[in-house]
Amino acid sequence: MTDLFELAQIMDGYKLRQIEVLTRPLRPGIQESRYRLMYHALANGDVHTEEEAAQLLGLDAKGRPFRRFLLEFRRRLYAPLLFLDTESSEQFNATQKANFECLRKLGIFQTLLHRNCFINAAILAEEIVEIAAQNDVTLVALEMATYLKRYFVEQEPNPDKYRYYKVYVDRFRFDWEAENRALAGFYRLVAPSVKKKSALGEISDKAIEMANSLNIFADRCNTILFIAGYYGVQLAQKMSIYSWKGSIKICDIALEKLDQKKCFSPRIKGFFYTNKVSCLVMLEQYNEALELNHESFRKEIEGTRDWFTYLESHIMVALKGGFYEIALETFVTVNSNPKFKLLPEFVHEAWHLYLAYLALASRMQPHSFSQKNEEVLQNFKLKKFINQVPNSSKDKKGLNIPILIIQFMHLLEQKEYELAQEKVEALRKYRVKHFNYNEGNYRTQLFIKAICTLAGSSFEKKKFSRKSTVFLEQIRKTPKGHPDQHYKIEIIPYETLLQWVYMSLEA
Repeated sequence: MTDLFELAQIMDGYKLRQIEVLTRPLRPGIQESRYRLMYHALANGDVHTEEEAAQLLGLDAKGRPFRRFLLEFRRRLYAPLLFLDTESSEQFNATQKANFECLRKLGIFQTLLHRNCFINAAILAEEIVEIAAQNDVTLVALEMATYLKRYFVEQEPNPDKYRYYKVYVDRFRFDWEAENRALAGFYRLVAPSVKKKSALGEISDKAIEMANSLNIFADRCNTILFIAGYYGVQLAQKMSIYSWKGSIKICDIALEKLDQKKCFSPRIKGFFYTNKVSCLVMLEQYNEALELNHESFRKEIEGTRDWFTYLESHIMVALKGGFYEIALETFVTVNSNPKFKLLPEFVHEAWHLYLAYLALASRMQPHSFSQKNEEVLQNFKLKKFINQVPNSSKDKKGLNIPILIIQFMHLLEQKEYELAQEKVEALRKYRVKHFNYNEGNYRTQLFIKAICTLAGSSFEKKKFSRKSTVFLEQIRKTPKGHPDQHYKIEIIPYETLLQWVYMSLEA
């Protein structure tokens, strides 16, 4: 009973009564607290902005009472997280359930230590350390093993158990360092390219150096997080030099390593699947890419971050491969999901850009679309898109290019030749200022050169065809997966876009 006596000393009836369950259904005719009222409004999708939340409560969105309410409401939502029923949930696999259990019990363990409940802390540590070890929850395993090693010297001397947990501590400490160095290296590599795709070419040498520094851990550490970081660094190096076949090989090795483990992380496997899909697209293996991507995202929980990532990859594959109806269906699926509104602004910009390309495709190749989602295309506002200055426009060697291209294409299709010429001039200046011939981007440079011939063609088909032929032939000779190409810049192949330019011109 000593262990139970320890717990009884730190609990009292008042604390037990103060546990408030916000998720209890609202009862008709009874005045509910504004905290529960707000919870249900959010859960049901009735409130999306702070202004709507303040209006629900009859408060001023900018006033102090509302700000205080938000602060307290957030605090009240934290506590119930400890009681989430992850065990019976179908949203989590066995590894994820074990991770949640370990992390929850870590909080309890630390509380016990601070309240000097050493016996219960040891009982809990012995219970959770093995589960943490089996599921690669290295941080929890290390903390539990470290405490137990000390406990069986100071509190309950036991040489055998001391030696047992000392081995564990040495192993987990090594794994913890390996995981942190691998993940830190990977994040240092990819962080500059999150919003600036043009930074990819700058990281190859750094990636090689990082991968070499991680080799000392590779033979002894086999945790999920280390595999993610270690092969993520190697993948970043291959992707930065546009080695698509080399990148696929790295993805396959990482996926094989992950498949050999008893514990499982769908998010980490999804990372390598998504990058493999990107490489297949650059090798023009569109059907295989669509099949692999579809197999991946159908296993994901709808509305999760990874689900959105898979679907963005899916729409890009479909656009590049000319499967416009599939691309439109993907856009509708994402845009209609209530959680889409919660994603960052730059993600919204990317999806709006895809819609702009789909709207153009629907006018140039109407036979590629059914009438099922016709309303979505009709709601696309060209003038609004033309006048927008998205954050992506700051990426002078990256995503600003497809924005200018699709704006030009829409204006040309609408016979707005003067405005179209302004976009052509903007593209010409970007090519001269930001694209050095020796740095690559050959297909993009050739496309810009081709449409720049419009200036001397008076927007006439025959003249444009004659002057742009040499560039079109060079584009056709340069594979879409040419080592210099950025995956997200050429949204629809330039050969197709030049055909649409020709279709949009006067006879």
